[in-house]
Amino acid sequence: MTARLLCLHCRNVTEVDPDGEPLRCCPGCQSTGVPADADDTVTLTLTTHELRVLTIWASNWAEAIKHDSPDAPTVIYGILDEAGRTTSAALSMRQEIADLRAMPGVGEVTVYRSDGTVTDL
Repeated sequence: MTARLLCLHCRNVTEVDPDGEPLRCCPGCQSTGVPADADDTVTLTLTTHELRVLTIWASNWAEAIKHDSPDAPTVIYGILDEAGRTTSAALSMRQEIADLRAMPGVGEVTVYRSDGTVTDL
């Protein structure tokens, strides 16, 4: 019986034989992060607002720690992209700003941090 492992970095699914040679890294991107069991899924019922709170906090956290964990934003945004396939809601501040910029007649949008500096969103 084979196991299907999901790389959280590149979203690649790899089939491995549990009795064979252990997988040392993702064959797609060479990430050495711990993969997920691709078949171990869960279904949740949340309000859109609850989902947005969780995902926006997660993306903000990933951005805040990227100097110590450079792969954090890649992993979080990969998960958000997957979650985004099931909802039309913006699940990150980046997506929220992109949606705002795409609205007819809005024009350029500038986002400021609390200290008055401009963000790169």
